[in-house]
Amino acid sequence: MSQNNKSGWTSEHLLRPNGTALYAAQQRERLRQMANEVLGLLHEYQSALGEIRIDGDKPLEHKVRAFRAARPMASLEKHLRDAVADAGKVDTAYTRLYVELPKKREARAKGKELKKANKGGLQGVQEAQALNTAASLHGIGASVYADQDGNDTGNSLKKGPVPFLDFLQKEA
Repeated sequence: MSQNNKSGWTSEHLLRPNGTALYAAQQRERLRQMANEVLGLLHEYQSALGEIRIDGDKPLEHKVRAFRAARPMASLEKHLRDAVADAGKVDTAYTRLYVELPKKREARAKGKELKKANKGGLQGVQEAQALNTAASLHGIGASVYADQDGNDTGNSLKKGPVPFLDFLQKEA
């Protein structure tokens, strides 16, 4: 399992508590320093190339040529920045897949056991909920009709429709 490498890191080191976090932090710092060095060198290189003019150049052609010649170095700097971000994901992935996953599975298993234990009593609860729902609907319906006449029974006291003109005469 242990391999010899220049940095001295082995898989045993990474599997220790906070091993991946420490490794990721060290690699991020190292890669960030490299990216900063490449960026500084890129600016110097591009400006030095931009000052070189060749006979027959059109206006600004020397700057375009310098930009195109420096693109591989700019790509290197971009990839180093991406590597810095990826190094930060090492500990996150390890924690999510090897530390948190067993805990989630254990909690899920406990939940399943709890459901199995309550399964017999759960059917009685569902029937009671159905009865409560039916009673609630009946009560809502009765209250809607009771409010129309004001007698709180849901039954209409008046017999038949009241003509509109009769209503106006009573108001006047």
